[in-house]
Amino acid sequence: MDPRIDRTRQHVLACAREILLAHGADAVTYSAVGRVARVSRNTLYRHWPTREKLLADLTLSYYADQEGDGSAATGAGSVADFLKSVRENLDEPGSIKALSLLISRADHDPAIAQALQHVAQLRQETLSKVTGPLTDAEFALIIGPLLFQAVIARRPVTDEFLDELAAASAARSDC
Repeated sequence: MDPRIDRTRQHVLACAREILLAHGADAVTYSAVGRVARVSRNTLYRHWPTREKLLADLTLSYYADQEGDGSAATGAGSVADFLKSVRENLDEPGSIKALSLLISRADHDPAIAQALQHVAQLRQETLSKVTGPLTDAEFALIIGPLLFQAVIARRPVTDEFLDELAAASAARSDC
């Protein structure tokens, strides 16, 4: 890929992330991103034909950046620390709304489905650094309750809840 194109894409994604974190997913529009990034809407449409594709790339770049700079594993000394880092990601403004939007579009857009699968793979690899290799089912048993609590039930994800999940995970691995 042409380095100029890559720089433009990275700049736009960084600007979109600023908007997402400051104002939430609804504020990530072509007009707002174009204004902040100082690029034309045509440029945005050329790279991301739909807003959902922009949000998918934004989500994927966020997790890829975390993996690359080691911040996803900052507390990865234990399963509880890993779960707390996931909770912190979900607590960022607009994060759950953007995730929900992407999930709702994944059945109709293979690129979005692939981005979500890649995010899940990155998170599973990060947790595997703590626990050792995990099957998909083992990973789902650990992270699924957190996602249910935060995204579906919309209930607070407390430290006590995460500690209980980590203890249940440890008990399963001892069996």
